[in-house]
Amino acid sequence: MASKHNFNVEELLSGFDSMKISALRNAAKLSPLIKERTIGPDCVDLSQRKVAGPPSPGKVESNDATKENDPNLSNEGPSTNGTPKSVEKKKPTTTHFNATVHNDAADCAAVQLKLHQQDIERQRVASVQKTLAERQTKIRLADEVREAQLAENLQQAALNAARKEKDTEQRLLNAMKEQEKLAQEASARRQAEIEQENRRLNDIQAQLRRRQEEMRKKAQLLDALRTLIGQFRVGTETFTKALTVIGVQHATKFTNQKKSVRVLQKDFELLLQTVNTNQEVSQAEVDQAAEYCKLLEQVNAEVTEILAQIEASQKQQQEEQEKLEQAKAAEAPVVPASGPEQPVQQTDTKPTDSTDSGTGVTPAAPATAAAPAITSQATDNEPFFQPVSPECLQFYNEIKSFYEQHQTAVKQLMDDPSMKAYRFNCQKAINVPVNAISAVNRDHFIDKYQKLAALLSGQNVKAGDGMVSINGHPLGRTYCTMLLAKKFVSQADTSISSNASAAFPVAAIAVALWQRFPDFGRFFLAYLHRECPYLVPYYLPQLEGQSQEDFLKTLGYRFADGGVLEKQDQYLKRMSGLARLYAAVIVTIPRKDDPTPHPHGLEYGWRWLTNILNRFPQPDICATLLAEFLQTAGADLHAAYGKQFIKVLQVLRGDYMTALNRIDTGGPKARLEGLVGKMLNLLALEGRVERPEEGIPSRSHETVNILNT
Repeated sequence: MASKHNFNVEELLSGFDSMKISALRNAAKLSPLIKERTIGPDCVDLSQRKVAGPPSPGKVESNDATKENDPNLSNEGPSTNGTPKSVEKKKPTTTHFNATVHNDAADCAAVQLKLHQQDIERQRVASVQKTLAERQTKIRLADEVREAQLAENLQQAALNAARKEKDTEQRLLNAMKEQEKLAQEASARRQAEIEQENRRLNDIQAQLRRRQEEMRKKAQLLDALRTLIGQFRVGTETFTKALTVIGVQHATKFTNQKKSVRVLQKDFELLLQTVNTNQEVSQAEVDQAAEYCKLLEQVNAEVTEILAQIEASQKQQQEEQEKLEQAKAAEAPVVPASGPEQPVQQTDTKPTDSTDSGTGVTPAAPATAAAPAITSQATDNEPFFQPVSPECLQFYNEIKSFYEQHQTAVKQLMDDPSMKAYRFNCQKAINVPVNAISAVNRDHFIDKYQKLAALLSGQNVKAGDGMVSINGHPLGRTYCTMLLAKKFVSQADTSISSNASAAFPVAAIAVALWQRFPDFGRFFLAYLHRECPYLVPYYLPQLEGQSQEDFLKTLGYRFADGGVLEKQDQYLKRMSGLARLYAAVIVTIPRKDDPTPHPHGLEYGWRWLTNILNRFPQPDICATLLAEFLQTAGADLHAAYGKQFIKVLQVLRGDYMTALNRIDTGGPKARLEGLVGKMLNLLALEGRVERPEEGIPSRSHETVNILNT
């Protein structure tokens, strides 16, 4: 239906333009003939129009009549002289007949014209009406098609709307179902999480209970280990005291026991180091410690038995000696009273036997020629079991007392919060030049010395962006001197332990400052002894009631947070740096422009070397210190002491290494043994001691002399 009457509105209306043009064209043709208004109630009736006069006789032709009746032609025509007919002078009618005939003809022409016009109008109106009807039909059909299409569109829109509404409802239902499903899943997850959290809390509670039980067991194990440590220490002290009451001539009887005790001590220390490293104690470690204590008790029982045998033997010898003396006294001749008095020569038959602690039993000895030899041997071996010589002990106590006295005094400045900025500036004025000490060139070396000397002299020196002076506080001089000495000693750990050549420039400036400021040197030694008492040498004993940790700290060991003991190689590395620094200070040549002699020269190095060889060796540490000291200062000691130094090396390779081999089998001992053998071989071949390796100048000839140029 839509395809059969599918009219285009534009095509229907396109004919109106041509119709309008046709009507206007006809109107233009009639316009010259019609002068009045032809539309409306008051329009002029053309049928009553009168003609002004007939045309001239003889000139009226049929063509003229046709032209007059033609509505498309104008009634006015051009005259012969070019003027319109209306203005031409008409000839007056001569007769009434002519006038009547003319009027009738005119009326007929007018009627014919009117009829013709009406006919034309009727035809035009009919044509227009027909065209309009056709166009209205087309428009009506187009409207029907459009209405049908609109209705169809509305129906389709309604169907689409209904379908969309249905889809929306379905989506809402699906969304509600999905939300309900998600809610159920969320509820299930929450329930599962709650159950999981409950299980986790139960697990945590169980773990806490297990942890508490483990901690309780560990506390019990730790208490048991502490008890065993105390027992082991008591057993060691018992063994030491037992050995102090015997003479040197009986020391060989306890060789096996000494070796066993040293092994037990080393194993026990390793056990404690393992415990400190792991920060926990196991039952196996407690059992092992108990086993060590049991073995130590067996050794002490053996020592007690040997001591009982020695006492019985000494008592028997003493009884025999008394009987022999009584027999000699009975056989002596009687001197007459009147005779001259004879001098009686008395021989001391009871030489005093040396001991570790200076106290003990004085055994009797036969009055033979061997008695002086025994006495001499006892005297020579007396220092071997002493922790420190009287001379070194006095020197150590003087330095320690000097340090403690000033440490107490300067505590006021260190605890004053208002002087925090001053202390910080002093630290910057010291740390910056000390950290930069090196033998780069002469100007750099002297600059660092002059800055430190200026600070201790009381001058204003630069500290960061400001200036500082030791005169800024009454205790400023002591504080800065102690701080500077501590900083120099700390260089042994920060740089010298890793770079042996760094010891000489540090030692050169230290000796130069020591010459000008003696207190600096005393504080330097005090900090050196605190870090390594073996450089006195002093083998500090463990005091009664002193914990193992505190005792190890006095020997120079360090503990990390939580009481974890540092590893042995770290400890030995730091001690080697301290030995290098001390040896470099001893062999440093003083400044030529200062008449003050070397404050701590080669004689102190010789005293340390001989004293440590007269002490009973300790594992690892003694071999480490001796190797570093001899490598750094050996050439200068040989140049100063000659054959005496060679004898010391021979004693070191002989008796000392023999004693060291009994307790030490590690790398430091092997290194020392190789170094001493190399020195003795070179002395035998070339009569000299090799300078330190890697081009390090002994006595700092290439670095220290920068201050002397």
